[in-house]
Amino acid sequence: MKSRKIRVTLSCFVFAYLMIVFTRINNVNAASLADSPEQIETEEAKDQAFADKSVLFISSYSDSFASTPNQITGIKSVLEPEHIKLEIEYMDTKRFSDQENIDSFHDRIAYKIEHTTAYDAIIVADDAALQFALDYQEELFKGLPIIFLGINDKERALFADQNQYMAGSIEEASYIENIKLGYHFNPEAKKVIAIVDGTLTGQGDKKQFESTAKEFPALTFRAIQSSDYTFPELAKELDAIGSDSIVLFMNANQDSQETYLDLDEQFAFVKEHCNVPVFRPSVGGVGNGMLGGKMIDYEEMGRIAAHKVLNVFLGNPIDQMELVEETPYYYYFDYELIKHFNIDEKLIPEGAVFVNRAINPFDRYRKYFVIAGIILSFLLFVSVILIIDNIKRRKIQKELKESNEKLVSTYDELSATYEELEASQEELTTQCEVVEEHAKQVNLLYQKYDIAIQGTNSAVWELDLATQMVEVSKDFGEIVNKKIQKNENMYHMLELVILEEYCEKVIFEIQKYIAGELDEINIQVPTNDEEEKRKWILIRGKGIGNNKDQMQSISGIFLDITTMRKQEEYINFFANHDYLTGLPNRMYFRELLAQELELSRSGAVFLLDLDDFKSINDTLGHLSGDELLRQIAVRLNAVSDEHFYPARIGGDEFLVLITDCKQENEIEAYAKRVKDVFTKPFVLGDYEKYISISMGITCFPKDSTDIDQLVMNADTAMYKVKNNGKQNIIYYQEEMKKEMKTKLEIDSILREAIANDGFYLCYQPQVDAVTGYISGWEALLRLKDSKLGPAIFIPVAEETGHIVAIGRWIVREAVSQIAKWRDQGLQEKVVAINYSSRQLRDSGFISYLKSTLKEFGVNPEFIEIEITEGILLENNDQTMQFLNELKKAGIRIALDDFGTGYSSLNYLTYIPVDKIKLDKSINDRFLDLENTDVMDSLILLAHSLNLKITAEGIEDMAKFEKLKNGGCDYIQGYLFSKPLLVKDTKEVYNQDMMKNILERGN
Repeated sequence: MKSRKIRVTLSCFVFAYLMIVFTRINNVNAASLADSPEQIETEEAKDQAFADKSVLFISSYSDSFASTPNQITGIKSVLEPEHIKLEIEYMDTKRFSDQENIDSFHDRIAYKIEHTTAYDAIIVADDAALQFALDYQEELFKGLPIIFLGINDKERALFADQNQYMAGSIEEASYIENIKLGYHFNPEAKKVIAIVDGTLTGQGDKKQFESTAKEFPALTFRAIQSSDYTFPELAKELDAIGSDSIVLFMNANQDSQETYLDLDEQFAFVKEHCNVPVFRPSVGGVGNGMLGGKMIDYEEMGRIAAHKVLNVFLGNPIDQMELVEETPYYYYFDYELIKHFNIDEKLIPEGAVFVNRAINPFDRYRKYFVIAGIILSFLLFVSVILIIDNIKRRKIQKELKESNEKLVSTYDELSATYEELEASQEELTTQCEVVEEHAKQVNLLYQKYDIAIQGTNSAVWELDLATQMVEVSKDFGEIVNKKIQKNENMYHMLELVILEEYCEKVIFEIQKYIAGELDEINIQVPTNDEEEKRKWILIRGKGIGNNKDQMQSISGIFLDITTMRKQEEYINFFANHDYLTGLPNRMYFRELLAQELELSRSGAVFLLDLDDFKSINDTLGHLSGDELLRQIAVRLNAVSDEHFYPARIGGDEFLVLITDCKQENEIEAYAKRVKDVFTKPFVLGDYEKYISISMGITCFPKDSTDIDQLVMNADTAMYKVKNNGKQNIIYYQEEMKKEMKTKLEIDSILREAIANDGFYLCYQPQVDAVTGYISGWEALLRLKDSKLGPAIFIPVAEETGHIVAIGRWIVREAVSQIAKWRDQGLQEKVVAINYSSRQLRDSGFISYLKSTLKEFGVNPEFIEIEITEGILLENNDQTMQFLNELKKAGIRIALDDFGTGYSSLNYLTYIPVDKIKLDKSINDRFLDLENTDVMDSLILLAHSLNLKITAEGIEDMAKFEKLKNGGCDYIQGYLFSKPLLVKDTKEVYNQDMMKNILERGN
């Protein structure tokens, strides 16, 4: 007995010691992860603080973006143990950064907030989501705590931190550490290059990168922004990076033509074109072309944000939470690239994590080897103790053997009796346990039944087929708000509860089920209450048979589905109607039009677009823009009748279907109704705004009987209005289709030229009227393999947006040509470049122009941008900002085609131009007169404003003499030279053009 106690005690000691060892090992990681919110007095108070809480997480990107899953994992690791509900929405701004995507996301969130349980807190990740929260805080998240994380733009984060309902953390990529690491790996480095994009996050990355330059005065810093290049141009930039550069890659989602690459495609693109190690301060890409570096720990950032949410729920004021500026990091590298670039492993920071590296088995299982060693040591110790104990036990057993033998016979008798009693007791105990377990299960089933019935607002029924009596649970009377007997005749109960015309449907359903035509009874019926109090009941049931499989009764449930029906009706309405205006949407409009076409009726389709709607959003805000669209919908509904069906198809475009109208005068009358809608101003807050429209009309079946073609016809006619000056109505004509086909053909030619270097520049001299020498050139665009002239293809390029890419190509070609002339020993001269009003869409044009000038070492004073009056009509504020930035950059500006517009003289008083170019038409008009006073006065006026004058289209000597005598500065035209190829410019570059004319005359 004593030896047994010793063994038990020793075993307990060993077990307890081993548990302590395991606990200490496991607690090492647990201690490092502890980051809980402030302590509260009791667990009960904590549970109460977190009860029924719901959090909405808004990601700027998608669930496939590299950092997003890690952020969500970190947030869930904190919220899920507290049973806090987390919902996730993705803005997907890496692929869709335009305002239309933001508006669509806004509508989705607004709908969700209106029709679901309210949220208790909002978490936003990255810059686009934070900006969304700032823009729509009052409308969508008023009074809600908003926690932000992953913000690259520090200024935006500091601004948000001043908001009393916002707190969070900054994401600061470890540029300094990664640059130091790169310099450590490559002490010969002279440059640092960062690859970023044009998104909000990309701009924040660029700011952070450029702010680190002061830390490394010996290195040259450059940010390559993907949105400044096409991807083929960007590939050339990356191919040119030499071994003297440290390269950091952030993002390159879109190029200047808005071509999108996802992250994996970006990594593959950089890997293909970059021949030096590429450091990655952010998550993703390691193992897929990126060397790695000091990276942001997005999972830890998610945990930090979630803990702030918990602290808010515990009553800690959000406006007292400090902005977290310390970003969590870890080192992460691709071991194969470490070897590929011959990087000394001794330079790798201690504790770094590797991919593509075979792990030493001892390192992988070190913890387990230590545990095993401890266990084996103690087992050896226990074995020694047990051996000693066994020797003592044998001695004691020998002494007790004789005594035991005397008691054996008595013990055997007692044992037999005890075993019988023990068996009886075990049998009784087992029976009691079974009965008790059955009772527990029955009680549990009753509880689950009550929960199910109460939670679903339902009741139970059973129909006796022999007596036609229905037995219902007490819940049914509460559902239908009537006094119902527990047992009622089936027909009487239906008359009492169900709307009269549905009673027969229920009886017919039961009969069909009994006949075997249905698998179950399943029917929805309304109660016979007044309409505003009426409920909808779902009746479901199945038969119950006897031991001979004969159906004796039917049992089932009554379920209150009133709320569900209303939600279905609501969803069905918005599936066919526009959320903002309540008008039919594009899908419903197509259904209505399809019905008219199937019935072979005549009618028309109107497509109307608001003129200058963007200015409303830009000046008064998007809320005012939305209000305008709602007011237009109200007015269109007010003038509609049984033949007039308005719809909104998106943005500021509306469709109107005119049905069962054969006469043109009837359609004209409806068109006038639409025009009259816009005769009165719209009241938007404190402002009254007059709105005009451009509208295209197509008739069916005359123009087409195809739905898509009819909508396309109306769209074509509407754009014809837009191109002809807006504010008008045009009927579709077949010639428009031919024009569209021609435009598509030209568009195809332009696409091919952009992709395959299909352009070239000619240069026409601009001659000094006094000296006769060339003072500069005008760069004129031509197509290599096409006879199309610029007067034909330039308008198409402007309309399709190709002018943006073409404009950048012209800049690079012209600037590089100036550099080539200079390198050939020729004096640098001004080159004029034509600039279209549509190029204002290219927000990065000036940045691209300056970087190109810097790249080729050309002074900005040798570039002259020629604009026309049309650019001033496009967007005055934006245009003036653009022109002022050009002047600030030291670039010349000329006003082209002067004299063809209506307000040219007025423009000269405030636009920052250096030169005006007299159009050929004004030269022909006034120089053919004997009296040149008008032309002389015009030149004198320009000189009084310190402007230079260039006369275009001069072809004869007489006009030249008049202009020279009048003081005109420069002459351009066939008198001196037609536009020349580059190879032909050398012959006249430094010649006296006046002397050449005189020699030709002789």
